[in-house]
Amino acid sequence: MRTSNFAALLVVPLFCGCDRAPAANNMQSKSATYYAQHLDEAARVAARCEQLNVQKQHALSMGDYQEWQISNEWVNCQTAMSVTEAAAIRDSVKQQALAP
Repeated sequence: MRTSNFAALLVVPLFCGCDRAPAANNMQSKSATYYAQHLDEAARVAARCEQLNVQKQHALSMGDYQEWQISNEWVNCQTAMSVTEAAAIRDSVKQQALAP
């Protein structure tokens, strides 16, 4: 392979990626254990994420939306929503078990 072709292969992705929306991967991922220990935060994040998902679907191109779905921000959203739902089910089961 020629050196100029090789250099072009390295530079082209840089230019193509410049107009893309940056994924929110600079955010730290939080585990299900973390959210289980901080249920208030999980509930806040879950509520915000439902609205954020709708906004992202409308604001981003399909490719950028798919990229956002693998970002730490969306992973945190999914984790918070799952933990919140699991906690609600757990509380419901507890209440049913206590009912006469």
